[in-house]
Amino acid sequence: MIHFSIFGIPVRIEPWFWITMALIGGGFSAANSLDIMLVLVFMFAAFLSILIHELGHALTIRKFGLPTSITLQSFGGFAAYPAGRLNRVQSFVVTAAGPAVQFALGVLLIVLSRYLAIPEGSLFGPFMRDLIWVSIAWSILNCLPIYPMDGGQMLAAVLGPQKQSYVHLFSVIVAVSIGLAGYFFLGTLFLSLFMGLFAWQNWQAYQATR
Repeated sequence: MIHFSIFGIPVRIEPWFWITMALIGGGFSAANSLDIMLVLVFMFAAFLSILIHELGHALTIRKFGLPTSITLQSFGGFAAYPAGRLNRVQSFVVTAAGPAVQFALGVLLIVLSRYLAIPEGSLFGPFMRDLIWVSIAWSILNCLPIYPMDGGQMLAAVLGPQKQSYVHLFSVIVAVSIGLAGYFFLGTLFLSLFMGLFAWQNWQAYQATR
């Protein structure tokens, strides 16, 4: 477990975060020292991008006068704050801030990369590529209307607590659709399993809120 603070916000990184990032970065297929280095580069790029994503949430929470902390775990992370202290508009803004900042980072890096002289054969090139990819892809993925991802939480803030069951039902439909599309059209089992987990969690939540 790693602990530190940034801008006065406590940050905790759980071991499963590094393991998950290593697997996403190609840890299973690493066959030599260069492959291992590229996996480590991806892990560091993912760490920076996801930390900035969570800082978007946390700094917005602090703007609303609430204490917060960041935890990075398995498939990403979260910024914690006292429950029931934000109204629906504030909750939407807090949730949207994370992917917005992360996406802006990706776009900024795309622009900057055109003016940077990247040494041939250095690890800085793969690092920039991974940092851009994670920032763009992760922010878009998080905006899918699947609870508890950011898009699902924004949908919950729009619909309100009285329609929480609709949030979970819609999350099931979207997660199943994306999981099937990922398997049959992209050939990725990882995305399908990821979406399957969300579909199962939301189906259970839907039955509990009916």
